[in-house]
Formats: sequence, C-alpha cells, structure tokens
Amino acid sequence: MHRFAVVLPLDPMEVGERYAVRSWPLHITVVPVFSTEATTPMLAARMGEVASAHAAIDVVVGPGELFGPRHDTPAALIDSAAVHVLHDALIDALAPLGPSFDSPHYAGEGFRPHITTTTRGAAEEGARLRLTQLALVDMEPGPGPGRPQVVAVAALLQALL
Repeated sequence: MHRFAVVLPLDPMEVGERYAVRSWPLHITVVPVFSTEATTPMLAARMGEVASAHAAIDVVVGPGELFGPRHDTPAALIDSAAVHVLHDALIDALAPLGPSFDSPHYAGEGFRPHITTTTRGAAEEGARLRLTQLALVDMEPGPGPGRPQVVAVAALLQALL
C-alpha cells in the first residue's frame, strides 16, 4: 500500500522531482496524505479527470496561523471557494479507490486550505496567486533518496484570453 497526497503547487512541479518534506516548494495540499491499494496510473487518471473539469484558480494569500499538532508550524490561510470545490471533487473522485486518510479530520468538512512555510520560503499575506496545476505526490517512493516524489501532474483549465 502506498501513501499519496495531491497538491496545488504555487509554481509547476515536474514528474520525478523529489523533495524533503521541510523543503517542499510552496503549495496547498488539496487532498491530505492517504493510503490506498490503487496504482499510480489509476490515481493519476482520476486526478486528471478532475483537473480537466476545473479552471485555474486565482487566490489571495490570507493571514498567517500556526498549524500542526503542536501549533508550531507557520502557514498562510487561503480563503477560496474554488479550492474547496476542487478539494471536494478530488475526494469524490478518489473515493471509489478506497483512500484511507492519515488524518481524516483534514478532509471534507475539516479541510482548511493553507500554504505551509518551508525552508524555501513563505507565502506573503496579500499576494495574488494563480494556481494552474495539480500534482500527485508519492509520500513513500521506492528506490532513491527516500523523499516524497511527484509521480503525476495535471493542468487545470486555462481561461481563454
């Protein structure tokens, strides 16, 4: 059984990239870490279906708050109905694949979109961001440096200019 997460990166990610958790590129986790017997291609297909039905999302970074079990992890809140809609659509799309969430209280009603501060930086309150991609991250990849690895990406729909 593998553990995965789905994120909305602030800057596009590439398949194959690996990151230490402390130094992930800035992102919003839209599906918290879950275990499943489903294969990466099955998960990527579901994620791609959702991405193809949702437009890129414009957000404004909100105020900071402390997250984590000890409330010691700085994060910036994101107040966006579109991010919530995307989260719900992904949860619904993945449900038939039997995800078991590490922290189920962060899915569904407990979902609070935020951007966690990492060693790469922090999201600045008031910044306007355009989120254009979903990334599926294998939290326990096989051989290699043992860091979470991007295993699939999918572009959100872009508005026609």
